[in-house]
Amino acid sequence: MLIMLVIWAGDQGGFPVTVWYPGALIALWLLVICVFDSRYSLRLREWRTAALVLFALFTLWSFLSIVWAEVRGDAWDGANQTLFYFTVFALFSRWRTNARIAAMFVSLYAVAVAALGLITIELAVHGGHPSSILFGWRLSSPIDYPNGEAALFLIPLWPLLYLVSRKELPPLVRGLLAASASLLLQMAVLAQSRGSMYAFPIVFLLFVALVSGRGRALVTALLVIAVSLLNLSRLLDVYQAGQRDNGGLARALAQARNGMILPFSLLLVLGTLAAVLDRRIGLSGAVARRFERGVVAGFGLALVLAASIAVVAVGHPIRHVDTAWHNFSTGAEGDSNSSHFTSFYGTHRYDFWRVSVDEFRAHPIGGVGANNFAVEYLRMGRSDEQPANPHSLEFKVLLQTGAIGALLFISFVASALVAARRKANDPFRNGLAASLVVGFAYWFVHGSVDWLWELPALATAAFAFLGLSVALSANGRSAEERAGRRSRGTLVIVPLAIVATLSYAGPWLSARYTDAASQVWRADPALATKQLDRARSLNPLSDTPDLIAGTIAGRRHDYPGMRAAYTRALARNPVGWYAHFELGLAEYLLGNRREALLHLRRARQLDPREPLIPEIIIRVRMRKAIDLAKVNSAFLTYALDLAAGAR
Repeated sequence: MLIMLVIWAGDQGGFPVTVWYPGALIALWLLVICVFDSRYSLRLREWRTAALVLFALFTLWSFLSIVWAEVRGDAWDGANQTLFYFTVFALFSRWRTNARIAAMFVSLYAVAVAALGLITIELAVHGGHPSSILFGWRLSSPIDYPNGEAALFLIPLWPLLYLVSRKELPPLVRGLLAASASLLLQMAVLAQSRGSMYAFPIVFLLFVALVSGRGRALVTALLVIAVSLLNLSRLLDVYQAGQRDNGGLARALAQARNGMILPFSLLLVLGTLAAVLDRRIGLSGAVARRFERGVVAGFGLALVLAASIAVVAVGHPIRHVDTAWHNFSTGAEGDSNSSHFTSFYGTHRYDFWRVSVDEFRAHPIGGVGANNFAVEYLRMGRSDEQPANPHSLEFKVLLQTGAIGALLFISFVASALVAARRKANDPFRNGLAASLVVGFAYWFVHGSVDWLWELPALATAAFAFLGLSVALSANGRSAEERAGRRSRGTLVIVPLAIVATLSYAGPWLSARYTDAASQVWRADPALATKQLDRARSLNPLSDTPDLIAGTIAGRRHDYPGMRAAYTRALARNPVGWYAHFELGLAEYLLGNRREALLHLRRARQLDPREPLIPEIIIRVRMRKAIDLAKVNSAFLTYALDLAAGAR
C-alpha cells in the first residue's frame, strides 16, 4: 500500500481510471489475504465495527444510486471509488498494528512524498522547463493540480510533526523527519493553495488540541514552521516571477530550490542534537505538566495578540469581508500583487455550490447519483466552466447521495472518530493515533472547498490514516478468540471480493481498450474498432467507447458510422450534450436537416452556454456548409479528455 501511494503521488494523484482501478484490485485482495490472518480482527462489538458497517452501507447506497442516476457510467465509477475507499479503511482499521509499524509507515510515506516533490522541482530546473511543473505559476506537479499538490504535502505533515516531538524515536530519525517536515511545508507554499490557507490554521488548532504531549508537539511544530519561513520570500518569488513574465522564472525556481537547503540542513543537524539532549534531560511529571500548560497558554495569548494586531493592520475588517464575499459569490478576481494567497476569490465555487443545493432540493432523498454533477451544472450553472464535481466533500455527498447518503457518511466519520479516541495505556500510541486523525482532518477540511475525494492518492492516504488511528486505539484480542470467528468471516469475504473484482474489472479494462483505440486508429482502424467493441461490452453503462468511435468516424468522414456511434452513445447516456451535438452534425452531413436540428436544439438545452452550438444551428437553418474539421478542432480538448477518461 505504501508503494502504491507513492506511485500514485507521482502519477497525477492516481486520478485516471486506468491508474486507480488496478490499485483498487490490489487493495481488495490484500484485504482478503488479511482476513485469513489471525492478526486481523473480526470482533463485532466495538466502535470500529460500527464505523465499518456504516461505511459499507454508504458504499451500498452509492451503488444503488446508479439506478436513478442520469449518467450511469459515471455513477458506476463513483460507486467503485467509494468501494475502494471502504476497502482501504477496512484494511487498515482491522489489522492489529503496533505503534512502531504505524510510525514507520507514516514516516516512510512522508519522507517519500517530500523527496518526490524535491525531485520534481530538481528535474524541472535542470531540464530547463520550469513552467512544465507550474499551473498559474504555482507548483502543480506531480499531482497536476496545485490545490491537490498542497494537500499531498500537508496530509502527512501532522503525524510527522508529532513523531519529531517524541523521545521514543532515535535522534537521527527525529532530525531527518523534522527536515522532511520543513520540505513538505515549503513545497506546500510553492503550490499557493488558498484551500490550504483556509484549512491549515483550523487543522493546526486541532493538532494542538488532540495530540498527547501537546506542549512538546506545539514547540516542535512552531520551530519547524519558523525555520521553514527562512525561505518564504524565495518561495513567493516564483509566483511573482511568473506574473512578471520577464524570463526570470527559471532563476526564481532555482533560488527557491536552493533556499530549501538551509532549513533542511538546520533542522537535520539541530533537530538531531536537540533530540540527543532531550533523551538525556528528563523532567519530572509535575514540571512537565506545568511546562505544557505554560506553552499552551502562551500560544493562546500569542494568538489573541496576533489577531488583534491583524485587525488593526487590516483596517475596516467588515469592508474587507464584504469585498471578499462579493468576489467569492460573483467569481470576480481580487487584487494579487505578490501572491495567489491574497487574490480573493476568483473561483466559481459559489456557483457550483448553488447548483448543488438546488439539485439537492429537487432530489432530497437519494440525490442525483454518485459522480453525477456535470450534466446538472451545464444546465443550471452560470460560469463558463464545466466541472465534473461540486468542489466540496460535503456538497458532493449531499448532492450525489441525498439525505440518506449524507447521514450514513456523517455517522461513519463520527463512529470512526469515537473509535480513534479510545485511550490505550501507551501515551505514544495515543498521541500517534490522534495525529493520524489530524492528518485525516486536514484532507476533510481542505476537501470541504475542493475536489480531493476524486484524487485517490490523497483520499487513500486519508482513509489509511483514519484506519490506522482506529487500529491503534483498539483493544487486542487473543489469537484463539480471533480464530474462532475466522471461518465465518472468510465465507463472506471471498464471494463479495469476487463480485467487487468484476465490478472493478469491467470499467478498468473498458478504459484500457478505449485508450488503446484512441492511440492506434490512424494506423489500424480495424483494430481500433475491435478494441472499442470490447470496451463497449465490458462497460455496458458507459458512453465513452461510442463517443470515441463517433469521433474517429467523423475524422475519417464516415458519416453513417458517426451517426451509428453517437446514436449508441445516447442510448446509454441520453443527456450527453456532446453526443447530441455530433449526432446533429452527422445527420446534417447525411442530408437529414430536420433530425439535425432536433439534436442540435437538445444539445443547446443541455449546454446553453456553449457558443458554437447556436452558430451551427444558424448554419443548418440557412442550409450552409459545415466544415467538420474546423468544428472538431474547436472541440479537440474535449475529445482528448474523453480519450484520457477525464470526462
